[in-house]
Amino acid sequence: MHPSRALRATATTFSLLAITCGSKQAPPYSGFVDEPVSAVATQASGKVDAVRVREGDRIHKGELLAQIDSAEREAIVAQAESSLERTRKALDEAEANFRATVPSVSGAGADVARARATLEQARLDFDRVDKLAASGSLPQADLDAARARRLEAEATVDSLLAAKAQSQGKVKAAAASVEDARAGVHTAEAALQLARVQLEQTHILAPFDGMVVSRNLEEGEWAAPGAAVVTVEDTSRPWVRLDVEETSFAGLQIGAPARIHVTALGARTFDGHVSQVGAEGDFAINRDVKRGRPDIRTFMVRVTFDAPPAELRPGMTADVRLTGGPVSTGTSVAASP
Repeated sequence: MHPSRALRATATTFSLLAITCGSKQAPPYSGFVDEPVSAVATQASGKVDAVRVREGDRIHKGELLAQIDSAEREAIVAQAESSLERTRKALDEAEANFRATVPSVSGAGADVARARATLEQARLDFDRVDKLAASGSLPQADLDAARARRLEAEATVDSLLAAKAQSQGKVKAAAASVEDARAGVHTAEAALQLARVQLEQTHILAPFDGMVVSRNLEEGEWAAPGAAVVTVEDTSRPWVRLDVEETSFAGLQIGAPARIHVTALGARTFDGHVSQVGAEGDFAINRDVKRGRPDIRTFMVRVTFDAPPAELRPGMTADVRLTGGPVSTGTSVAASP
């Protein structure tokens, strides 16, 4: 419990009013105004450069409350941005190389097709010349020339097939380079995102509209991850904390209406409702050491304002009249907003 809340609870112990049996209207319970408290912590470690709010300041959600030294993280962001730019350029070059390499495979395929057609014709010519030479119709020189043309065509096909395989290998290598470059870009983008998140963590922002309760660190102090820098209260969800004796539970139920009078705000009263009941008994208000007489314990009861006035401040004294049916103390009931 926050120290201020503990003091308020102690004060309330001495201001409980018992319900008068047989009276037409039970007297009100005395309590104090309370609100959700958040210790706004830093996720980053470093020297506190500035705390921009003071106790009692009104704040708005997203407002800068404090600043942790960010020079190192800014440098990391700049380095990550430069790295991302380099990887993107490498990807552009890899993609350009891939686009330039792909047509070579198609061209090599066309060259192979033409060479095979030439080889087929050279083989047909050789077979024809070979028959004629065998019959003595053509000289040996013509046969030798035909054989040479066939061998040349075969060599050309083999060479072009090898060139095509080489082009295909280059295309595969270029495609692999593109994938590697893309992976490099993704890695650099993730590194930049992480660096920006870590830089953003040096800005301690208000989690909601509210009021500053305390400054837990000052300029020049060292903040460790998880250290509370500023403590704030959510002024949009005030309630009145009561300590109700167990003998009075017959007059309570969750959601039961209540009338709230805040001492500091004059004669006005405000509508509210019971929003939470403590799961376990707290301190005893009627302790008797005699054998056979049990203590009378209290339970925390939270009464939420239906329409809280803007002038409310945590710790203000309030009187509350409660009505309704019995409450259950077996479980804790969550407060309504």
